[in-house]
Amino acid sequence: MVFVLIVLIFLEEQTQNFYIELPIAIEATGSYHDLGAFISGMASLPRIVTLHDFQILGDDASAPLLEMKIRAKTYRYREEDDAG
Repeated sequence: MVFVLIVLIFLEEQTQNFYIELPIAIEATGSYHDLGAFISGMASLPRIVTLHDFQILGDDASAPLLEMKIRAKTYRYREEDDAG
């Protein structure tokens, strides 16, 4: 099976009181195990990454491939000179 990362879009940063949130739109296709390995790899990144708005779709025509859409968010400390 082949894992294919289709879309990786860095969305507009969201400024909070003490941190800045960077949302990332991700779309990928692969087998159930490929998508699981990708998510597991994200969990082992050195930064905090939270995953939101999961959508996993499959159809009989493309079985056993699944299409995953997800929004990941990573965070950084807000410095005093950050706008907002």
